[in-house]
Amino acid sequence: MRVEGPFASPAFPLVATFIAVVLTPMALYLYLAHPAWSWMYLLDPSDVPALALISLLVAHGGTAIAGWYAGARLVRAGKKHEQAAFYALVGAAVVLLAAVGLTWGRIGRYGTYGEFHDGRALALTEVKLGYVLVALTIGLAVAAGFVALELMRDSRRVRAR
Repeated sequence: MRVEGPFASPAFPLVATFIAVVLTPMALYLYLAHPAWSWMYLLDPSDVPALALISLLVAHGGTAIAGWYAGARLVRAGKKHEQAAFYALVGAAVVLLAAVGLTWGRIGRYGTYGEFHDGRALALTEVKLGYVLVALTIGLAVAAGFVALELMRDSRRVRAR
């Protein structure tokens, strides 16, 4: 990244493939198979137009690419911005933990929009989605680990040139 920029090959194509092959199908599955849960019961999925899914998937991919670009900018800035990158990572982790904590009553329940609002939604561990999320998390971790390994290997090749 420091030498060739954030969109150089093979790093960016690898990240773009990760987004297209791993993240997008996971998001698509959750939105199609578990729509009320995916919307966190804030919206009734039957009121959301089907075409909204396209914009949501584009937003998922765009967010991942924007994160890649922001990280690449920090890496290219060198030592003077390492502290900013660390604080950004810690801040993102805090925001994620706060979001999960604040929304656990919604994330930890499963049912239709009506069942959730009537108090009849089941615990996440009592339905198939709980196990699906474990499998998705493991798959995501393995794929992200592979991408990270390949990016490290590529950085070694660039340094050797």
